[in-house]
Amino acid sequence: MSLSKQLLILMSFIFFIVFAVNFVLSMNNIKDYLETESEVHVQDTATSLGLSLSPHMTDEQDPIIRTMMNAIFDGGYYKEMRLADVDDKDLVTLTNTDEIEGVPNWLITLMPMKVATAVSEISSGWSISGTLYITTNPGYAYLKLYEQGKSTLKISILIFLATFLALFLALRLTLQSLKNIEKQANEISDGHFTSIKLPWTLEIKNVAQSMNSMSSKIGEMIDRLNQKLESLNDSVKRDPLTQLFNQTSFETNVKQMEVAGQAGYAAFIKFDNLADITKDKGNKAVDEILVSFSQFLANKDDSSARGYRLYGSEFAMLFPDYDLEKMTEFAKSLQHNINILGAKYDLDDIVHTGIVRFERSTDFDQILPAMVEAYEQAKLIGHNAYFIQQDSLRSMSDLDWKSTITAVIENDSPEIILTSEAYNYAGKAPIQVMQEAFTVVKDSAENNLPIGTFFSMAQEFGLEEKLDQCIVNKIIALMEDKHQQTPVTINLSMTSISSYGFRSWLKSRVRNSTVQPELLAFSVTAYSAAKNLNNFAKFSLFAQSLGATTLLKRYSSDIIEINLLKDLHVSYIRLSRDITSEISLNRNKADLLNIMQEVTNFLNIKVIAESVSSEDDFELVKSSHIYAIGR
Repeated sequence: MSLSKQLLILMSFIFFIVFAVNFVLSMNNIKDYLETESEVHVQDTATSLGLSLSPHMTDEQDPIIRTMMNAIFDGGYYKEMRLADVDDKDLVTLTNTDEIEGVPNWLITLMPMKVATAVSEISSGWSISGTLYITTNPGYAYLKLYEQGKSTLKISILIFLATFLALFLALRLTLQSLKNIEKQANEISDGHFTSIKLPWTLEIKNVAQSMNSMSSKIGEMIDRLNQKLESLNDSVKRDPLTQLFNQTSFETNVKQMEVAGQAGYAAFIKFDNLADITKDKGNKAVDEILVSFSQFLANKDDSSARGYRLYGSEFAMLFPDYDLEKMTEFAKSLQHNINILGAKYDLDDIVHTGIVRFERSTDFDQILPAMVEAYEQAKLIGHNAYFIQQDSLRSMSDLDWKSTITAVIENDSPEIILTSEAYNYAGKAPIQVMQEAFTVVKDSAENNLPIGTFFSMAQEFGLEEKLDQCIVNKIIALMEDKHQQTPVTINLSMTSISSYGFRSWLKSRVRNSTVQPELLAFSVTAYSAAKNLNNFAKFSLFAQSLGATTLLKRYSSDIIEINLLKDLHVSYIRLSRDITSEISLNRNKADLLNIMQEVTNFLNIKVIAESVSSEDDFELVKSSHIYAIGR
């Protein structure tokens, strides 16, 4: 029961007690007053009437006597009026048996009133000639008492209603401040560090000031952590010497471009004899050469192109949406700069460049070998030469891809494997807390197809929603057959997440399933979700309405800022592998993980690390107390 209801009930009860006591006392006082007034009045009447009758008592049969008594009695205020002679023989007796209308019997029963009787002796000369007896009629007193009670009750009810209304408004005004504080506390818990207007009630004002101060300080702390997180996240993705992005970033960006349907070129650039140069020029000179060379890759007119240092003497570049003419122009410019750099250090033939074209349908595993092959071709051409492989790396034509995807959907042929087990290591024994549903698809020759390319091509042909329905249906059916008790990650496309039709289908499928909804964790890559955070947030709320959860996989703070997670209503994040890979050898990665855990713990988001292979990495990740780890 709310505080306002409790206070209103308490105040109403107190008012009722006070009113009841006051009402009873008031009614008794009125009753006593009416009884006393009746006694005085009837005595005055008896005295005055006795004096009036005194001259006529010499003749007991005088009609004036009855006339005078009737004149007084007919007013109805008396129940009985009796005149007796000296021998107590009744001379005149008048009686009123009528009851006063409008007085309830329960009042007469609850509050009986004393009937007042007055006696007056009548003298004729020096002797007593008779006695007059007058008894009051209590009906008028009851009527007056009843009317007075009704009037008091009405006034009391009006006062009570007015007081209740005033109390209600005062409590609403006062308790609204408490509701604002409660709302602020919930917002702080969700990661929104708001301030509220200070109320006028002193005690609540002090609480509100404390809450505002706490909210401000926590918000400032989270901002500082976010800034540090951004700095650390950027540092772990870059090569320390050249400040170019590293090999992990290269692989991630290639996959993101393929998912986004971008075509372009990828270049493999390598110093041929870096070891010989080191022996001849020394480490310092080599570092200077590498830094100068990296500036050619970083300082470019086209911001869409990006340079990477893969390892030692190996570099790479990505050129999204480049055509052959533009790619050739850049390659010539790079060759010219390499020649100038070589002349500066008296080096002749030092770098060769292999360039290949990729598209949405390109298998990622084909790209790097093809780049190295093109590099070898460049070495055969000449000094600091480049070679562009113009044929795109395609395993099938678009028509073949569409036919294969359609056949997989129509034949309901995807195979589901529950893999990527993640365990919580907080207790004495590890507990399995998550699995991932991995999809295997095959072509007509029963060859496994690259799943990333398969989904990317499904998106190209607008078949991803039907494909997701097919796969989700098979996953839920598998969970039903296995009587699954561990949550399972189910990958979805942003197209399905944004589709009202898919949501309606999913709602029906989940509600008609025997699988507990909390075991379903619908996931999207952080890169895909970042393209439309609003739609992902809406889907997260939709999933919560079903009793399910959502997960962002391959998450890193450079894709989605960690302070934005609070608005996405996400339950889990699964970290990008490069964050925990070789984390035991990189202090920045360890600091990055600890800060992410600290912030997400405050936001009630569970962090999962996957593919933590080395024992040193595992022990360090485990010490960060994240929710779960996959080996």
